[in-house]
Amino acid sequence: MGWSTQELADLAGTTLRTVRHYHDVGLLPSPPRNSNGYKNYGVSHLTLLLRIRRLVELGAPLSEIRHLDLADMQHQESDEYTDKLRELDEEAEAAIRRLHAIRAQISHELAVHPQHGSRSLDGLGPADEEFMTVASRILSDESLSAWNTLREQVPGHQALVEFSQLTEDANPDELTDLPDRLAAVVHQLHAEAPELASPTFASARGQRFGQQALQVAVAELYNLTQLEVLLRTSVILSDQAATPED
Repeated sequence: MGWSTQELADLAGTTLRTVRHYHDVGLLPSPPRNSNGYKNYGVSHLTLLLRIRRLVELGAPLSEIRHLDLADMQHQESDEYTDKLRELDEEAEAAIRRLHAIRAQISHELAVHPQHGSRSLDGLGPADEEFMTVASRILSDESLSAWNTLREQVPGHQALVEFSQLTEDANPDELTDLPDRLAAVVHQLHAEAPELASPTFASARGQRFGQQALQVAVAELYNLTQLEVLLRTSVILSDQAATPED
C-alpha cells in the first residue's frame, strides 16, 4: 500500500498540480495503479520528487533535470544528482563573486557621488569628479594612480579645496592670492609626483588626443571664475620655470 498523488505532494511539500506537471514533462515516471485504478506511489517516487524539487529550488532548469538519471540510487557518490549539485555549487560561487564585484563597484560609485546637496568628503566637487572620470579613460595606470593620489590629498591643501568650491559669481577681489597659493601647491605636487606634470596616456588615439580630451574636459566642466584662476596659476608656474633658482 502506497500513497496517492495528493499524499505524495503533501509529503514532498508541493502541490498536486506540480506533481502532474512533472509527469507531463517526463521528469517523474507514472507509478503502478491499485486495483481501483488509483496511482500507487512509493518511497522511490518520493525520493525522486524531493530531488527534483531541490534542484528546481537551487536554480536548475527543468530542461536540464529531464536529462539526469536521478533515480539511480546505487552509487550515491558518483550519481548524476550529486554531479549536478556540484555544478550548481560552482555556479553559485561564481555568482557570489560577481555580486561581490558589483557591490564593490556600487560602493565606489556611492563614495564618489555624495548625496545631493552635500559636499564630497574628499573636498572634490562634481566638476572634479567628472574630470577624474575622463582621466580614467585616457591616462596610463601609472599616471592615473598619481592623479588618484592627488585626489586623496585634496583635503590637506586648502587652496585646492577653495578652487573646487569656487562659484561663477565669486568676487575677483577675494581671489587675489589664490593663484599664488595654487601654484605653490602644484609645484609641490609635481615635485612629489612627476607624472602629474607630464602624464602618459593609454588611449589608443595617442598622447595628442589625450591632452586634447583633458583640455575639453577642463573647458566644459569648470566655470569661468575657475578657468580664470587656472590661467593665472599657469602663468605663475611658467614664470617660475623661466626664472633660474638661486
